[in-house]
Amino acid sequence: SQGIGTGPYKLVEFVPNDRVVYARNPDYWKPGLPYLDEITLKVLPDEQSRLAALRSGAIDGSTFSPDIVQTVRNDKSLVVLTGLTSSPRVIQFTIKADAKKPWSDVRVRKAVSMAMNRQDIIEKVYNGDAELTGAVPPGYADWPLTKADLAKFYTQDIAGAKKLMADAGFAQGFPVTLQAISAPREYTQIAEIVREAVKQIGIDVTVQPLEIGTFAKNIGDGSFDWASTGRGIREDVSQYVNDFRPDQPNYNVWFTGGGYKNDELTKLYDDGFVLTDPAKRKPIYKRIQEIIVDEVPNMYTVQNKSFHLVRSRVKNMYVSFTNTNVGLREAWVEG
Repeated sequence: SQGIGTGPYKLVEFVPNDRVVYARNPDYWKPGLPYLDEITLKVLPDEQSRLAALRSGAIDGSTFSPDIVQTVRNDKSLVVLTGLTSSPRVIQFTIKADAKKPWSDVRVRKAVSMAMNRQDIIEKVYNGDAELTGAVPPGYADWPLTKADLAKFYTQDIAGAKKLMADAGFAQGFPVTLQAISAPREYTQIAEIVREAVKQIGIDVTVQPLEIGTFAKNIGDGSFDWASTGRGIREDVSQYVNDFRPDQPNYNVWFTGGGYKNDELTKLYDDGFVLTDPAKRKPIYKRIQEIIVDEVPNMYTVQNKSFHLVRSRVKNMYVSFTNTNVGLREAWVEG
């Protein structure tokens, strides 16, 4: 296939599972950019191998986990780049009208969320480099719920959660399987923290790590009860919350037959979707987010930060909220 040809670089070479080579596009629409004449993107799946290549000078930069970053913070030859990206971590539920499960009851879902100490995820999985999130992640301009907004819903309350479980008829709890993406490991780590949290209210979670292909297929066809995953960047704020509006494709997979339905949310979504004035849209989407964190059709947890390590000679590179390498348009190399 051919690229559309309007980007800052042109494809020179593609070797599957090894490298992609790009050359500067002299006809790029923004004069003077990009600064680099050529870029090679090397495929190095193993993180330790990437770190060794970076330290030896074989590569100039790569993405790394928070754990690796912690080990090299004193290395003066490397620069740590970090920033929020759009990939809110979430525990997804299937809520199907024709196959009711305990969490079809909103009180059970509220209890699950109430049992969580999301700060555990921030500290234990991301070394403190993450923030609380609702459906719209922090960093998406001023559209997301604030930390103060989220705190109203995210305060851990085991006694309150147990009462909700009892009121719903599940004082003794229930078993459930929580599927998780096996690599990167963080999704399974989040699942394990969820398991320990809800154990306190009688829910017996079995964490099932799955490779990404199997996991994605199960998400796509609704073959799961609970799933530990993350969402991606969205072009418009409405796309972060459209899963909860009937007639959307994902809705009909995860909430078959109207297993979860909120008429206020649906009306708000329709009202906000046709408006163009952000000042009029923002209160609408704030209320939608409040409904989601209150009724927990999916349980949002945290938004992590992404990390790049680059050699000190690399200048002007940054972590993009899109979690793509758009900084390469304006990056340059010293010496």
